[in-house]
Amino acid sequence: TSTFQMADINMQEQIVALEKRAAAAEGTLNKLSKTNTAGADNTVVLGRLVELQKLIGEDKIEAETVRAQRDELKKENEELKTDVSKLNYRIKHLLRTIEELEATKA
Repeated sequence: TSTFQMADINMQEQIVALEKRAAAAEGTLNKLSKTNTAGADNTVVLGRLVELQKLIGEDKIEAETVRAQRDELKKENEELKTDVSKLNYRIKHLLRTIEELEATKA
């Protein structure tokens, strides 16, 4: 497993964790908004709802950032693989030429 694949797996795990947190927060938010808070201070509940909405938004932004970084790294990795392939091709032919030159000298 390459370093890139490990990084991709780590980013995938981060995205999944963020999505789970967002889903859990949304679930809590829905429960709180549906619950009849008879006797409870509505301003406290509303404050908590606003806080949860903010956290959900932050988690979604973070997940999108991680996705964007992952996509950028995938693109960079493909470019690097292409460069390595081209360089390996050049090395192969340079070595062949050197061997041919050495053979003609001998």
